[in-house]
Amino acid sequence: MNISDKDRTQKEIREYNLKVFKLSYEAINCLKQGELDPFSIMEKELEKIRKKGKQPIIIIDELQALQDIYMNGQRELIKELFNFFVAMTKESHLCHFLISSSDGYFIERVYNDSKLTKTSELLEVDYLNKEDVFYWLSHLEKESDIENFSLTDRQIEKIWYYFGGSVWEISAFLSKLLRNSENGGVADYILEKEAAREITAYKVRFNDFYAGYHEHRVRLLERANACFEKSGKVVLKDMNPLIKKGLFSSDSLQEELGILVRDNLFSFNPVTGEYKPQGHSAALGLLEYCRNVPEF
Repeated sequence: MNISDKDRTQKEIREYNLKVFKLSYEAINCLKQGELDPFSIMEKELEKIRKKGKQPIIIIDELQALQDIYMNGQRELIKELFNFFVAMTKESHLCHFLISSSDGYFIERVYNDSKLTKTSELLEVDYLNKEDVFYWLSHLEKESDIENFSLTDRQIEKIWYYFGGSVWEISAFLSKLLRNSENGGVADYILEKEAAREITAYKVRFNDFYAGYHEHRVRLLERANACFEKSGKVVLKDMNPLIKKGLFSSDSLQEELGILVRDNLFSFNPVTGEYKPQGHSAALGLLEYCRNVPEF
């Protein structure tokens, strides 16, 4: 928060700049003491902005971080927020809200719980496509300000194979390659060695942080991997054999898949109901894991 002091010779007036609007120091104190409703204050501030002919757009990233937070120990913050979003958009038309989350299960829950199906649209933000990745990695100086370093076509193909269109993973991988570069490039064996370490890290996550020696989880990963290799995705009906074997109930199966989504090992699209590996590296790590599953 930025605090600005005005008119130091007279009564001190302090404002908290919340980017979308400003709140007075007195209003903040009343909020802390529970004398004012924060949603009423925000609505009044949004009305002021609209009267100026502006259309506010509020963006909230990784909203799942607010899970399990309650107002005054009773009202769940997430539900109160979404009730407010609906009131400000559908009813008052005061602003637009863009809400993002990397947790597809969380998005599905708030979407259904808040009855947003008639008031909002779910949009999937996916990785870059192959064409964009190849253009980026072929123009590193222009697109990433990386000078005197280039990749061969074969190396770009390998990076796509290992990381797909994951911008963060590719950027981090480029940093590792730069540290090992010589004469404006990097040796193929170094690229393969560094990529293999990333895939092994995912293999370890599937084993150590999820499945371990729990047979039902091991079988779930085996089944999911078989589906991923065949069609690139999993829907619930694909996992029915696990239920028939008595390894899961329908509820416990969804709970386990939810754990994989929240741990960023799988992704979930609430519109299509499809589960996928969290990118190429996760898919390759799962494949490596399934080649050496523990015996029971």
